[in-house]
Amino acid sequence: MSGSQGPPRRSLADAEVFSLPLRRIIAQIAKIEAWLSGVLLGGCCIAIACQLFARFVLGKALPWPEELCVIFLIYLTFLGAGALYKNAEHIDVEYFVDKWVPDDKRMLVFKFVHLCCLIGFIALAVGTWRGLARAMNFTTGAAIPIPRGYTRLPLLFMSITNMLAAIAFLLFPTEEDIARPEPIEALEID
Repeated sequence: MSGSQGPPRRSLADAEVFSLPLRRIIAQIAKIEAWLSGVLLGGCCIAIACQLFARFVLGKALPWPEELCVIFLIYLTFLGAGALYKNAEHIDVEYFVDKWVPDDKRMLVFKFVHLCCLIGFIALAVGTWRGLARAMNFTTGAAIPIPRGYTRLPLLFMSITNMLAAIAFLLFPTEEDIARPEPIEALEID
């Protein structure tokens, strides 16, 4: 077959059409994680209010609010971090990339950053999974004696969903992903 050029190359528009459903799924997961983080933070505030009421009005401390807040803070930290990564609102090396990387190298650095993130998320998921069974043998505290393994579940969830997001960022980067953000004048130093 003379003149055959092989399989047709996908254009950026084709990649965006293919990645659009994946990006929507990732955005929905991020939205759920952000909302759950907010609900858990509200739960912490309610638990603290209950403790304050019990101490100052009833004169006796409750045994559970501090432990509940610790559990909620663990969950909301990892869920919030997952939402930030999926929405590209994490700090990563953004400051350095925006300040020092020339425009023609931004895609390369963007892919390098997300490759490093993917490797980190894989390591987190594997480490969390391997330690999960052992962590189930220990409890979190006396007032709320749940197995510690349950406090590792948001880390496992965040790692797995962020692996999906990192793969999407690596395989289907958009112009918006690598665009140089507008500077915030109040933060500019001359």
